[in-house]
Amino acid sequence: MRKIMIAGAVMASITMAGAASAQTPEAFYKGKTVSIVMGTGPGGSYDLYGRLLINQYGKHLPGNPNFIIEHMPGAGGATAANFMYGPGPQDGSKILMTHALPLIEKLQSSGVRFESRKFQWLGAYDQISQVLAIWHTAPGRTIEGLKGADVVLGAMGRYHFSYQWASLVKESLGAQLRVISGYPSGGELNLAMERGEIAGWTIAWENLTGGNAAWLKEKKVVIPLQFTLSRMKDLPDVPTLIEMSQGDSRAIAEFLASGTPHARALAAGPNVPADRVAALRTAFDGMMKDPAFLAEAEQRKLSILPRTAREVQVLTDKMAEASPEFIEKVKKVVGSTN
Repeated sequence: MRKIMIAGAVMASITMAGAASAQTPEAFYKGKTVSIVMGTGPGGSYDLYGRLLINQYGKHLPGNPNFIIEHMPGAGGATAANFMYGPGPQDGSKILMTHALPLIEKLQSSGVRFESRKFQWLGAYDQISQVLAIWHTAPGRTIEGLKGADVVLGAMGRYHFSYQWASLVKESLGAQLRVISGYPSGGELNLAMERGEIAGWTIAWENLTGGNAAWLKEKKVVIPLQFTLSRMKDLPDVPTLIEMSQGDSRAIAEFLASGTPHARALAAGPNVPADRVAALRTAFDGMMKDPAFLAEAEQRKLSILPRTAREVQVLTDKMAEASPEFIEKVKKVVGSTN
């Protein structure tokens, strides 16, 4: 009898799973709450974009589900990615707001349990544009000033852009600055900068314009460098690190910058049903063109530079093909060898 009961329970679960997978996207999402999972804590640019996305995404998805933010900080975004790749629900009820996963996969020496190529990319809403923000009373407010031994920069995990760019500044400029990692979010780094614990950090431009615009207006932060492929239109007189670098340092700066669209992308888990992924992609593309979405982004002072799922996949594949020799060189320079 016990064996019969167990067999019956197994058959019932299989039947229920089959019924769920047979649901149309509209039937599945109707009345659901969908989580946007981000690998950082509250505060900072990810949170700003997350609030925009949860307001708009559900309008374009069949069934019009509600959206919420779910914070899962750790390991520069790898903790959230591991969850979404493996034990997380593979039914489309959770969407990953990604960090630069191809870079994390290549550069992080341990703790990575995902393959960037196998995520089902939904698209990118922008590319992360980061700058070096230095508090107005701190040392390091100029390129030459950064070379001083008393300049301390903050960062999140050792595999996060904030740490990698700061490490590359040391290599490219021959600077003696110190980098302290372990801050859980951009909000915590901002507080540390205000309190004088650190001189500054590699901050997303939207973190400033969208969340701390008063700092720019009141000139409480100085920006000596930007970490972009080319100078942003808002900072035409601020050099990029690529401009300031030569040889291997320049090649590494260009490689890191090529990962910036992934740091503003969304992805579904590798085993989410194809019809739900298709619905999520169609909804994403529609949201990117929606006047209401664009108006709210402008109101929040958030940049929007969309890429399709296919475009993000192409970038992912290209970065996955980087040679092991080059990756080892990058690891050594940006502090990802341990």
